[in-house]
Amino acid sequence: MKPHDVIVVGAGPAGSAVATLLAERGIDVVCLDRATFPRPKPCAEYLSPEAGRVLARLGVLTALRREPHERLVGMRITSPDGTAFVGRFAGNHGHRGFSNYGLALPRELLDAHLVRAAERSGAVIYEGTAVEALERDPDGTVRVRIRSGNRRESLRARLVVGADGLNSRVASWLGTVRHGTRRCIALVTHMSAVEGMTDVGEMHVARGGYVGLAPIGSGITNVAVVADVNSLPCRGTPKLLFERLLGRFPAVAERLAGGRRLTPVRGAGPFARWTSRATGDGVMLVGDAADFYDPFTGEGIYAALHGAELAAARAEQGLVTGRLAARDLAAYDRDRRKAFGGKWVLERVIAAAVATPILFNHLARRLSARAALADLLVGVAGDIVEPSRVLRPGFLWQLVW
Repeated sequence: MKPHDVIVVGAGPAGSAVATLLAERGIDVVCLDRATFPRPKPCAEYLSPEAGRVLARLGVLTALRREPHERLVGMRITSPDGTAFVGRFAGNHGHRGFSNYGLALPRELLDAHLVRAAERSGAVIYEGTAVEALERDPDGTVRVRIRSGNRRESLRARLVVGADGLNSRVASWLGTVRHGTRRCIALVTHMSAVEGMTDVGEMHVARGGYVGLAPIGSGITNVAVVADVNSLPCRGTPKLLFERLLGRFPAVAERLAGGRRLTPVRGAGPFARWTSRATGDGVMLVGDAADFYDPFTGEGIYAALHGAELAAARAEQGLVTGRLAARDLAAYDRDRRKAFGGKWVLERVIAAAVATPILFNHLARRLSARAALADLLVGVAGDIVEPSRVLRPGFLWQLVW
């Protein structure tokens, strides 16, 4: 049987975007996912302003804006000692992006629209399909062994794109996964009637972790508790851990007390995982399969969507020329470093600050007194401002002194 051009493993935002961009170019694409859409997904469910540009390119932005959602114009961040500052995406920094606000909406809606967009573009979608193994055939193609219910079969492709998330089977097979020393987990639920929600997302930092709050439409708030695995108060179910960890955030717990939990508490992680390279012979990684360090800066979905753009461009080039060896696809690694390298540095700087309460309290006091600096930092988180703006010695000096 003739191999497919591309098999995409994973139909979340990264995988569906890659499938759409390749299929609309007439490339033979199969996209696999163990889930059946729509499906819930533990996530902060916030899309940075610049994510709208890619969603428009994929043809789903107008439809998403018709769904229940909220527009977030910035972020409010509270330090362990209670100091808070607010930064706005379209703030006093001189930069303008695709939009002045980010969208927040359930992943059930976002992912379902993206999967259907891939299907409309001509990709073949296999839902409810698990990948059991990957093998390299003598002719250089990659064989993907799959299972759907009790049925097992094999598919072959000239190129496999791993978009299968944090615990990627494709990345493990490629052998490039690396783990950091500070590993966090997230516990996520939806709640109604959370007091005090406005048009900004919120991050509340305490020793050992933080809580994120984001309105996602219809009076529903996404509540995500993130904690270092080494600081967990106990072992138990996600619900028990969620409730115990909330005790570290009394002001947030008080606002949640009158609300109602609408969904089960779902867990994700551990984080602090990346890959030494996102390419191999006939293989590319995109989205969380390629890297996932810490969700504090909140641009994971944008990184998945923009990473899909980068991957699709290099994949098409390789398929047309027939050059799909690791050395040829390595151009995609260079593209990723150029696009995301500054953010990777910033993620680690912020993670270090979050883990050091005295430092984070000091930074929050400085930012609360200097709105322009807060806008600049949040503009970077919203993918409107280049990270280099806040990694310059002058900006760092203003934060510290």
